[in-house]
Amino acid sequence: MSRAGIALRVALLPVVMLVGVVLYGQAVIVATKLMPLPEAGPLTIAVRVSQEFLAATLNAAVACYPLARLYGRAATGVAALVALPVAAAALQGSGAETDSMALLLRGWALLCFVVLLMGGTWLVARRRKAG
Repeated sequence: MSRAGIALRVALLPVVMLVGVVLYGQAVIVATKLMPLPEAGPLTIAVRVSQEFLAATLNAAVACYPLARLYGRAATGVAALVALPVAAAALQGSGAETDSMALLLRGWALLCFVVLLMGGTWLVARRRKAG
């Protein structure tokens, strides 16, 4: 790999991180539109859990292949770097909240996002390397 290619990938890292945060925000919006939250009832928590999983899945489906293509073997590490700002934003307000259900849902959303993005990127990078 040439030095110019490495320099370009390093220079694109902040842009990739910003796009990852914006993409996650858009995936959350799409998930809430596809699965509207009921006003009350026993399914409210189940729908919230499903919305977060759907948002993480949509984000991973869109981001994994471009990350693996652009960064190759380092794609999983870059996926972890993309997850850092999302994790920081998710954990920022958690200190003031005393509602354990809100904290649990926030932790679930973060876990889904990190596992699906990093795992999916690792699988795609591994598959591209093998093929």
